[in-house]
Amino acid sequence: MEERKKRVTAPRIAATLSALLAGAALYTVSGSERQGIQVMEYDAATEAADSTIMVYMNGSDLEGDYGAATADLQEMMAALVKMGQEGRAPSLHVVVEAGGSTRWELEEMDGVSYARFVLTEDGVSAMEPMEIRNMGEADTLTDFINYGVQSYPASHYGLILWNHGGGPVGGYGSDSHFGGDGLSLEEIREAADHSVMADSAFDFVAFDACLMGSVEIAGCLEGKADYVIASPELEPQDGYDYSWMTALGDSLPPDSEWGEAAGRSMVRAYDACYASVTAPVAMTLMDMKEYRAFHEIFHQYVDRIPAECREELYGELGRDRLKMLAFGSRQAGSASELVDVMDFLDACQKVYPDEQALQTLKERMGKLVAEQSAAGYPVNPSGLTIYLPSGSNPYLQEDLETYDAAGFCSAYRQLTDGYAAYLARESGVDWGDIRAHKDGAVEISISPEDISSVTGAYLAVFCPVGDQGSYYLLCTDSDVAIGVDGTLRAVPEDSYMGMKGQVFCLIETMNLEAYTEYMAPVLYNGELCTLRIGFDEEHEDGQILSVTPAGLSSEAAKQIYELKEGDRMIPLYPVECMEDAEEAGEAAAEPGEALDGSREALAESGEAVDGSGEAAAEPEDSASAASDVPGCLPDSRYYTDSYYMGTEFYIEEPDDMLLETVPISGDGYLYGFMLTDVRQHIYYTDFIGMEAEDAGS
Repeated sequence: MEERKKRVTAPRIAATLSALLAGAALYTVSGSERQGIQVMEYDAATEAADSTIMVYMNGSDLEGDYGAATADLQEMMAALVKMGQEGRAPSLHVVVEAGGSTRWELEEMDGVSYARFVLTEDGVSAMEPMEIRNMGEADTLTDFINYGVQSYPASHYGLILWNHGGGPVGGYGSDSHFGGDGLSLEEIREAADHSVMADSAFDFVAFDACLMGSVEIAGCLEGKADYVIASPELEPQDGYDYSWMTALGDSLPPDSEWGEAAGRSMVRAYDACYASVTAPVAMTLMDMKEYRAFHEIFHQYVDRIPAECREELYGELGRDRLKMLAFGSRQAGSASELVDVMDFLDACQKVYPDEQALQTLKERMGKLVAEQSAAGYPVNPSGLTIYLPSGSNPYLQEDLETYDAAGFCSAYRQLTDGYAAYLARESGVDWGDIRAHKDGAVEISISPEDISSVTGAYLAVFCPVGDQGSYYLLCTDSDVAIGVDGTLRAVPEDSYMGMKGQVFCLIETMNLEAYTEYMAPVLYNGELCTLRIGFDEEHEDGQILSVTPAGLSSEAAKQIYELKEGDRMIPLYPVECMEDAEEAGEAAAEPGEALDGSREALAESGEAVDGSGEAAAEPEDSASAASDVPGCLPDSRYYTDSYYMGTEFYIEEPDDMLLETVPISGDGYLYGFMLTDVRQHIYYTDFIGMEAEDAGS
């Protein structure tokens, strides 16, 4: 067969894989045009109390689909009842602004889409139905702050922002009435600046939302809060455990320590609530008095990195991405865009070592992070994340604009702009020609000088479906030997990890010294999700860490599921059409011939897609999956236009939740390499059948 000139960056499967977990990482504040509201002044509605806690509860789909906001409101009321029963009722106002959802389970919200009310030990009081407002507008938050402070005066003020979170780029909130509009960090600060708290600081600001525990969020709230409580990680759907409020019924600490006491109660209640889960969970209390000192030394260190070192640093950051402790969504072939602050600094040290500065930064971090809870991580996190762009993000440029507007450290913004320009460049690596050997090995050769650009190498196993040209990615295998001469060699296994007799399409997302983490796309109880699976010395056969909703929406998921009896699951496999672009409509290559990775997406005429995004039909037995129509997959095997579906199975008993090795026949499969580079780009080599003659001899 005539040799073809090859390689394509991120074909259809690569794009699918990158989008799979982009729900949190690619969440952006968007939606309707800014409408604004009139910001009013309010008269005191009641006498002053020791403390007022304002809850800005943007219900969104979390309430509309799951009743999660109602559940947390009930937790708050239960805490107030408990304090009253124990005779320790505090002098406390709990003021709520509830909106952003198309449906409320709270009885008092029956027929009401938007309201303000007060929580007491007797339940909901002072209910004030209102016209629907966009909770993704700064003016809406400003007006609520004014209402809470002026109508319910107190010696101490706390603000809780409840909803989805997307980190320093994604911001906070998703209003279901206004196209998922949320508040950027710039808008959050604007809301505080235009409120009656402009010249004061909240005793605490807490985010009951995902991914808001970053140094950028701390910078946004400098001077606006004495303490900030936020999770650097995805939160489980239940979010905070509001039993922490019972701590307010004890004797109040001195004025200067009230926010700290409340924050520590939040962190400890969160830690106790999720002590038994396997998914990574974290919560951080930031002492904002320490932020300025941290920021100054951080700025100085980054600013001193010489221009001539920057290119080397960008390469080092790219090589270290999978080795950094990542938070939030995991993108196939790369890492999350939120990484541990200290991991970023450690990467910088390899290029621009300054041990004194690093030690000072560690000390400052230790003071800024007053308390943290972290469980389910292979190493101890520092407590805060930082945004680090990824070359796999298709929205990188607009995300950078949002990030610049947040106003975090100017020296770091300059570095991220340079890094983004580096990520946008092609690798320039010649990925080599694929060869199959009689001993069952598959090889490619890369020039030795290009090896440093390879950050991940995986044997990709493709399974044919349909009569012509359609394959799905069955799995990847990271057991690839990389020689000093640039030869990449792998021997396909005869079994791979899965459950209930079905292989999972595992994609590596984190590779630390003694820990490796993978993701696998699945339909979980009918919802597109990713399994997070970790391997370490204690779990050599793998452990399912969590099930996390994937990125069909732009919202940052506030749902972390754990497998339980009665759950149903369908493994998913990204689909690629292997028809040659130059020979469309012709039969696929004979076994032993290489197939070019640069393929067209499935032809529109050949797609069988259920536009609803739901599975088109109940899955059939895998043996009957082939279509009679050349180049097509049967409707019943599609989920959207991107995934081939395995066979549905149920979790019937605890043993069903364990991973197992699943044998595969290898008949008719194609093998190639999936490679990732320092820019987090995904590449495919050509693919080849194992019946090939020994091309390397």
